[in-house]
Amino acid sequence: MTPEADNSSDELRRIIAEERVSEDALHAITGIQPEKLRSFLDEAQAGMVRLTTGPQALSNDESLRLSVLAAQLTEGMRVADDERLKGVLETLTVVCRLTLGNIARLTGLDVDDLENALRDPRAVPIEKKYELAIRGLYLINTVNQARGQ
Repeated sequence: MTPEADNSSDELRRIIAEERVSEDALHAITGIQPEKLRSFLDEAQAGMVRLTTGPQALSNDESLRLSVLAAQLTEGMRVADDERLKGVLETLTVVCRLTLGNIARLTGLDVDDLENALRDPRAVPIEKKYELAIRGLYLINTVNQARGQ
């Protein structure tokens, strides 16, 4: 087991122990079979790393996805909401290649509000931030579904 996987399993066990997510939720989120998740969580109990020639509990892809999820559920939650809103809009413009005009027309939002949120989200009234965030996240979810994610 790699140190990253060990850290991920530690973080996920802690998150489960704190009742922030359940193993059932991890299964629903990742699509990884419950017995594989349980094996992964049990395999790296605190301070115990076993070397084995047998198959690993998770594929490399599954291990990577759990590592990313653990990081996003811990470190990622520390990102300020204004920066997160800016990230939503940057994802739509940079990754999805939508213009602010595209986003405005798709969501019914004002292009000036979108420009202001990209420039300085702190200057945007909270009501507008809410609309920008909810509608922007809806578009990201729509894109992810179209990509099969």
